[in-house]
Amino acid sequence: MANNQFSSGLESGNFVVTSDPVHQAWAAIEHQRQINPNAEPDLYNEIQPEGRTIIAFGTPLASLQGQEGLVSSATLKEKDFAHFEFLCNKSNPVFSINQAAINLFHSHYDDLLILKNKLVENSKSKSPSLIMITGQSVGGSVATLFTLWLLQGLNLSKTKRPLCVTFGSPLVGDEDLRQCVLQFLTWKSCFLHIASNQDPTPSAFLSRNTISAYKPFGTFLLCSASGCACFEDPDIILEQLVKTNSQNAQNQDLNFGCHYGKILGDLKCISLRNAFKSTEGLADSLQASIITQLRAIDVLSQQQPVTEVYSLIGRMKKHETKLLIQKKKNSDSDKKLNEMKVYMAFLEWYKKESKQRNVGYYDMYRNQWNPSDINVNEYKKKLMNYWEDSVTEVENKPQLEGAHFQVRWLYAGDTYRRMVEPLHIADYYRDGRKNYKIGGKRPKHFILLEEWYKQEQEQEEKKKQEKQKQERKAEASPLKSKREKVGSSLNDDSCFWENVEEALILLKNGVLTTEDKEKLKKFEDYVWNVLKNYAVSPEIFLEKSSFMLWWRECKKIVEQPYSSLLMEFMKGRYYEEYKVGRFDPKKCGLCQ
Repeated sequence: MANNQFSSGLESGNFVVTSDPVHQAWAAIEHQRQINPNAEPDLYNEIQPEGRTIIAFGTPLASLQGQEGLVSSATLKEKDFAHFEFLCNKSNPVFSINQAAINLFHSHYDDLLILKNKLVENSKSKSPSLIMITGQSVGGSVATLFTLWLLQGLNLSKTKRPLCVTFGSPLVGDEDLRQCVLQFLTWKSCFLHIASNQDPTPSAFLSRNTISAYKPFGTFLLCSASGCACFEDPDIILEQLVKTNSQNAQNQDLNFGCHYGKILGDLKCISLRNAFKSTEGLADSLQASIITQLRAIDVLSQQQPVTEVYSLIGRMKKHETKLLIQKKKNSDSDKKLNEMKVYMAFLEWYKKESKQRNVGYYDMYRNQWNPSDINVNEYKKKLMNYWEDSVTEVENKPQLEGAHFQVRWLYAGDTYRRMVEPLHIADYYRDGRKNYKIGGKRPKHFILLEEWYKQEQEQEEKKKQEKQKQERKAEASPLKSKREKVGSSLNDDSCFWENVEEALILLKNGVLTTEDKEKLKKFEDYVWNVLKNYAVSPEIFLEKSSFMLWWRECKKIVEQPYSSLLMEFMKGRYYEEYKVGRFDPKKCGLCQ
């Protein structure tokens, strides 16, 4: 695996130092300083070059000494400042943030809230601009916190992700914070931190007592007079910040650090051809590329024991290999979902076969009449195992808008739930049990898939209504669409058959108590509501289905005269019209 690997940190570094957004970010910081160079700078300044909105955070003139420590999110919550609680998840319920950065953020909270709301609102426009957040020194730390906060409010499925570029910024939090950020798969790519080996500020908070507490996240562009390279391994980044910056800690003003405009300009002109010397004979392409990275940031020119150098290279190789494995895992995840779709296709064929037998797939599986039921049971197990694992993985992540499954996973999960949960219900009632939805017997992943899908539908419905309101155009109603597709539909409620099974249990004794009659009335109302909304498959009306069995038994037991909308529907055989999408309660005189 290693022989075919290549670390792209050097190429990424060259790309970064020549990219316009990075130079625009630094120009915004310079502009922010020049507004009033002799006064305390404003916390932030907003400029709008073509197609972009850049928010540049200033650097306070106050001393940073004594604020190297970390503040727990639990402590912030106790102080009624829980604005970063959205980052918490089951695996990391608590994290810590640098004291200087959070104090500065806290003291300007009202202004930052106005800014956040403005950017979120602008992101909803027809042509939203790219948002860039930048800052130097502690201003960069606040920029990082603000970007995290802003990401929580943006609908990233509809707008571009913001880009946060910091220059010589101290680290903002601990390992738990890093893990919380990584739970949002796309957020890490929003952060680019630029640090020079001549700038002590990035390691300003890394005192002897706090080095092990802090952990970086995002991409770091580490710079030297020889060149630059990008790194993402938090341990390597932390190690280099400590080694290269500690020797300069007394020689720089921590408030302003280095002039990164000059550093970027010099790097843009540097040719890195010499960095490849002495690597041409290496058969290991990964090791060769790592050596060029280390030369570029001037690590190999430092007097370090050979053992330390080889140890560093070994750890970097291990990290790159881990990334390759993760990429393969992500690719395998897509393949696994496609494999599950094959099993779903098999169930579709089973559903068609059962319909030809005039029974419906729920009842054919429940009664185990067919040899193919064995295969269906196997497909069901594989599908349930996959979705249980997938839902558990997502559940452990922070639950923000857009933080659930990607849309295609969400819709695939909903189709799975409506197709497979009826089979699970069939197994449950075949064993003589009852009250499926009571006492935690319904599998949790079915509940969550249903909840998440409903949330997505509600959001989509709000967007449609807003769009109709703006455009003042009438669209085809959802009910009309359901009528047209009813012949091949699944039940919207994957627990429909649980309700039928419980209704059948009511009729077993042949006599209905007062309580039974109330339950029967609730069941009829439930069925009537799903029918008038075309939310149930016409398969329930197949002659051998459990629902038709209920209907036949109900007619025998219910005392006459008795009437209900469902009874009139069944007696009038309006289900024949329902099957072809022509049933209309108003035209049939079946309205409440």
